[in-house]
Amino acid sequence: MFKSIALAAAVGLVSFGPALAQSPGPGSGPDYGGRNVQPGDEQPVEMRRETSASRLRDQRPQAPAAPTPEQVMAEATPIAAAAAPGCQVTSAALLGARVDGTKLYEVACASGPGYILEAFAEAPKANDCVLQWSYGQLAREADPAADVGLQCGLPGNQNNVQVIAAYGREAGLTCDVDQAVATAMDVYEIGCAGRDGWRLERVNSAWKATTCWQFALIADQTCRYSTREESSGEWPKLVAGSDAAACRVEDVAWMGDNPDRGSFYELKCSSGEGVIVRFKDGATQQTYSCIDAPQIFRRPCSLTTVEATPAAAPSGGQA
Repeated sequence: MFKSIALAAAVGLVSFGPALAQSPGPGSGPDYGGRNVQPGDEQPVEMRRETSASRLRDQRPQAPAAPTPEQVMAEATPIAAAAAPGCQVTSAALLGARVDGTKLYEVACASGPGYILEAFAEAPKANDCVLQWSYGQLAREADPAADVGLQCGLPGNQNNVQVIAAYGREAGLTCDVDQAVATAMDVYEIGCAGRDGWRLERVNSAWKATTCWQFALIADQTCRYSTREESSGEWPKLVAGSDAAACRVEDVAWMGDNPDRGSFYELKCSSGEGVIVRFKDGATQQTYSCIDAPQIFRRPCSLTTVEATPAAAPSGGQA
């Protein structure tokens, strides 16, 4: 719950009538040692009070003036320095305050995401605008009417896809990013125009990039911004120049990883044949026949059926 920073104090106005002249009474006439009150001798019992609107308005408690943009910038910059040290603040806005009086600011940064700052006295907190936006996107995918909470509104914070695309460039990706979203803290998905996308994960300040076709095979999950056709279209590039280049890939199965040698995949070719490839550093390094799979991998290919080779007759033996 937020409350407005400027609170107007409501003040009731009291109307005062004109002062009344004192009427003659006991002790004021000749019979009481006094004198008759002559016209013009009337005295008011109290001073006439000021009732003008301007005077009453001046007496109201005044609401504090809204801070100027320069004041907001001066207040938000040190808070951002404490809560998000990598942010060079380019613009700032005061959003309001929590019930306990803690002020909330939004800041845009020269690079990277902007933040919603909670100005706690002991330890200010920074909330990533890209994450806030992403969680809102995911919530609305599930329910278009979902309440997505507080969102960043500064013009400099309307660049969420571009910020995630910059993360991809840091990881060495070169695709034309057309869609992107954070799916969890430090986990992002990137869609590429006309080709397979990527899944990014920040691990110990470094980026780990996994192609969507790999992610689908290994984790049995699909990327929301990559189609099956886009993923399948990567394989001709991956096997180009290898012994598997002639294989028109219809299906792929992951067989396992070796920390030193790379990943192994079974390819089902349109000809009906199967081939195993060792994939490392973005390309196919070696190929194997599915005929040899039981001897090399201790299990047969799963996408193609290979007829067993008849055992050789014992030397010098009988048929």
